[in-house]
Amino acid sequence: MTAENLLTGCHRESIRQAAYNLADSGRHAGWQSIEGILCSRYGVLAARRLFVDGSFCQTVNQRCSMAQRKRRTSGA
Repeated sequence: MTAENLLTGCHRESIRQAAYNLADSGRHAGWQSIEGILCSRYGVLAARRLFVDGSFCQTVNQRCSMAQRKRRTSGA
């Protein structure tokens, strides 16, 4: 693995974790909202590379739904 590949992988993981953190906040309805934020934060190409993966989008949506339910039941 080259240093460039390692940096790209680390950057991708940072974006992935940011997406999960935003989803877990309960403030977003789904992946589209989060993608927009991450495009602004990390750049369009870098962020959209993650969101072309349907299973990633589904995971983000599930985390959004769970977090929203939790917020509603806790009254936050």
